[in-house]
Amino acid sequence: MNEIIGVRIVENREVAHATRWLTLEGDLPYELEPGHIVVVYVPDLAHNWVRHPYTVSWASPGRFSILYRVVRGGRTTEGMAAMGVGDTLRLGSRHGEPVRRLVGDAPRLVGVSTGVGIGPLLGYARTEHGRAVTLISGFREARDVPPWPTVAAEIRPTLTRPDSAWTGRVGRVDRHLSGLDAPDVHWHLVGNGAMVASVRAGLFAAGVPRERLTVEVYFDKQAAPDPEVVERLGRG
Repeated sequence: MNEIIGVRIVENREVAHATRWLTLEGDLPYELEPGHIVVVYVPDLAHNWVRHPYTVSWASPGRFSILYRVVRGGRTTEGMAAMGVGDTLRLGSRHGEPVRRLVGDAPRLVGVSTGVGIGPLLGYARTEHGRAVTLISGFREARDVPPWPTVAAEIRPTLTRPDSAWTGRVGRVDRHLSGLDAPDVHWHLVGNGAMVASVRAGLFAAGVPRERLTVEVYFDKQAAPDPEVVERLGRG
């Protein structure tokens, strides 16, 4: 599908530090679900249209939403953050598979994410999935944690830079995966390349079959696994 269409902004609000929830509507040429990747064309600060892939966090007929991070100095997100209700973006092609299809018929899902990677996992948890869902979600600071709707999932956020008021989990997500694997679990990793590469290699080393693990990398796609993480996860 090469057609590019206009889509209108109906919501573009800050939900956490430098993190926004964007909802777009229009005559969409395809169906969308959480986990689909869409190409969005955004005007940069010089008013040039720049294409960028974004992962769908939620969708309903004629609408879809994206949880995105505003990157200082980035070509697209600063301009997108400045746009308001009624402004128009351009929508291109759809790619990838939704979380629902990746999970398949597995009775349980463990989703591991960093930053806005929690978006499509929360979206899946909002659907009528009928599965046990556990989400291990990493953030830097408490102000980076977005609010989430009531969902059928156990959500376990963890911070790498907690302040004295934080009483939850601390450290990277790979520190909080012990005891979660089982033969009926499907693992889905979403976020930065370093996390995905390290956790994926560690789970493989622990004996998780490749067919029970899927990933989506947001950036640093060439990152190498951290040997310490791989060795630790490999011990189970």
